[in-house]
Amino acid sequence: MKVFIVIRLPRDDPRREDLAALAAKTTRQAGHIPFVAYQEILRAGITLPSEFMPFVRREIAGAQLMLILYDTELRGGLIEEGIAYAFGVPVWLAHQAGERVSSSALGCASRVIAYQEGQDLEEQLLNAYRGWMIPARA
Repeated sequence: MKVFIVIRLPRDDPRREDLAALAAKTTRQAGHIPFVAYQEILRAGITLPSEFMPFVRREIAGAQLMLILYDTELRGGLIEEGIAYAFGVPVWLAHQAGERVSSSALGCASRVIAYQEGQDLEEQLLNAYRGWMIPARA
């Protein structure tokens, strides 16, 4: 199954890059295919919103799950969450314990994972993948 992974662009924060790598690794360990959105957009050489939004929409439509690595500064990822929600793609929202999370983001999520640090997130994701039944979509 393809898992569409959303995280704020790492830019000057290597912790975000580490978190994206951890989520991708954990997704592969669970037997699924990670699609880290910002990496795939860069890999495709897409820079214009008029090009990347149709690309993102197409990829979300083909995903069986969206995993959001939440950040209070996340903007575009919330648009992607709304697209997934509209398509009926389940959304898992992972955030640092104690972090203030948008009520709209929480409202679209079928699972919320509050984690302390990377290892905790990895363990919770593996457990979630083990217990998850892939729903049929229309």
